Amino acid sequence: MRGLSRCLTVCLIVLGCGRIAAAQTIVVTNVDELYDAVNDPANAGATVVLAPGTYVLSVNDAQNLPRPNAGRIHFQPDMSLKGVEGNPGAVVIDAGNLPASSFPANGIPAGPNAAVRMGLGRNTLEWLTVRDARNAQANIDTGLQALDPGPAVVRIAHVVSTGSVRGLNVLNFGPATSGQVMEAEIVDCRFFDNTFNLSEGVRLGNFQGARGATVNARMSGNLSWGQKQGRLIVNNRAVDSTVNVRSSGNRFYDNGGGTIVVGGLSSNNTRADGNTITLVAHGDQFLGNTRETEFDHGGLVALGTEDISEIGGGSHNTVHIVLWGCRMAGNELADLVAIGARWTSASGAGLSVNNRVTIEVHDEGGGHGRWQPVELVMDSVPEGPYGNMATVTH
Repeated sequence: MRGLSRCLTVCLIVLGCGRIAAAQTIVVTNVDELYDAVNDPANAGATVVLAPGTYVLSVNDAQNLPRPNAGRIHFQPDMSLKGVEGNPGAVVIDAGNLPASSFPANGIPAGPNAAVRMGLGRNTLEWLTVRDARNAQANIDTGLQALDPGPAVVRIAHVVSTGSVRGLNVLNFGPATSGQVMEAEIVDCRFFDNTFNLSEGVRLGNFQGARGATVNARMSGNLSWGQKQGRLIVNNRAVDSTVNVRSSGNRFYDNGGGTIVVGGLSSNNTRADGNTITLVAHGDQFLGNTRETEFDHGGLVALGTEDISEIGGGSHNTVHIVLWGCRMAGNELADLVAIGARWTSASGAGLSVNNRVTIEVHDEGGGHGRWQPVELVMDSVPEGPYGNMATVTH
């Protein structure tokens, strides 16, 4: 395997039958060794450790032979990928040379494509930088989960992600993920200057035909800046699906919108009904989000439903947000926005009913008395007697 260096470490992993398995550590020093490691099914469960350097991804190898997965990095089941502890800039995965053909929107599995793909069993990405997947839908995503009917657990920690459409996608995408559960831990990462097209730091949610799917995410100590949307939490054309986010000590600043939450987004003539999003935040900051964007401005923006389809839709969606000791100030339009339902055209008015947004703001000693967020609260946009409701309580 092109001189691939292997270091075997015995770990006490007790399997169901009582056997003890050996967990493998694979040290790689160049991009060919990296591809060899991640593309070998025998390396399921291994930890791949990258030596310091820049790993430039490519469609073809040095012999001009096509690489598997069009040059993308696909994790094996239960695989981990790690750089240099304490220095995420020492190891760089550079996807700038991968063309649009490396990222088919309807590939296998279907859905958005990224340069680094996770989501099979337990996957970990730590202590490195992923950059410049300009032709992808994200630098990093969890889309491989659609290949496995079981739950997926991903950890993204101490990672820098910049120069793509999105820094990170954590999604259940498509009918194949119906009923599936995605568990995600996102810790001490930097998502910035993902400025292409939709321009998002982090996107979490259930998408395009997922039914009864769940994303549980824990985010702590992350920074997201320089995008149209610092973080998007959304059920997009999903039904009866759930997103739960526990968020602590994160900072969203210098975006168009700091964090946007949409309980159900109906678009492309597809409804989003019966979904729930719960966000509990401790000590998060939403500051100075004033960049230009065609999307929502503000620090924290929550909508029960958004209808941008031609047929109308988005009913019985619920967003519940609890803020403890959070700070928001200096944002364009408003610091805190709550809208029960919104339509982009008059023809859709009244077709989205019984959507709820509730936001609780608690001081927790964080100094709410020292600042007063600018708030915008509306039941429906445009207004009407459609049973939608938005409330903010202090």
